[in-house]
Amino acid sequence: MSVSMSKSDPHTAEVQLRTAILPLRPDIPPNAITVMRDEHDLLSAAVYGVEQSLQATCPLLRREVVDRFAHYHRVYNQEQTSALLTTLRTIAPKAGLSISPGSLKLTELPAAVLVLTLNDQAVAASEDPLHLLSQAILNLKAAQKPGN
Repeated sequence: MSVSMSKSDPHTAEVQLRTAILPLRPDIPPNAITVMRDEHDLLSAAVYGVEQSLQATCPLLRREVVDRFAHYHRVYNQEQTSALLTTLRTIAPKAGLSISPGSLKLTELPAAVLVLTLNDQAVAASEDPLHLLSQAILNLKAAQKPGN
């Protein structure tokens, strides 16, 4: 029974994955890593909602995700990510957005996917920095509308 539980239990896989990723990426909060079971009974691992792996068992899922994080090399340097954040902070007020200082963060995932977070909650993700900025503005505006 415990073999099948560890094979496909999303909660067990999520806990194991969070523990395995933490030493590789301490900048990623544990709650940003999620595991769900799809309609084909496969486990899907996501970081900030960006799928990282789809596997039948917890060990295979963990191995693939850890391998992706252990072997990827950042595409964007600190200067480039700072410039993107500065750009967003500059255009946000012009778009009618109010963003608290220090609440925005830009994280790069494997495959050069950039994830913009506001208070550790994903706002937008994209491989294209310009698309990321435009999507972030749209999503932030939608979130700040009255009634949301």
